[in-house]
Amino acid sequence: MDTLQIQISELNQKVEQLYRLVERISCQVNALTEESRQPSNANTNSLSSISSILSQSSSSYEENDCSIVHKDILVDDNSSKNNPVSGKEQELAPDIQIRRLTAQLTAAYNRIAALEEQLLARRIQS
Repeated sequence: MDTLQIQISELNQKVEQLYRLVERISCQVNALTEESRQPSNANTNSLSSISSILSQSSSSYEENDCSIVHKDILVDDNSSKNNPVSGKEQELAPDIQIRRLTAQLTAAYNRIAALEEQLLARRIQS
């Protein structure tokens, strides 16, 4: 592998890690939203319910469960899972691939920041 392909591979790994992090934060926000809709006695079980939701979501994501669909997660087809550089990516120049992956990485960071802000806002309201 040349250095550009190594960089592309590293960026792909970082993007995948960010997608997992976005999914976990999104689950936390959803759990807090649901919790705020329930009566006040549900607040005592909030930490245990959030941790159980997180463990369920991370285990199902790691099992490659295709039923998980999220607006911030791109679903890969089987060909790209088997081949880290799919046919579509092979057609693109390496610098364009790096720009595209960097843009995805930036978007993921921005989404994480937005979800963290929502999470903090929900915690402050409670």
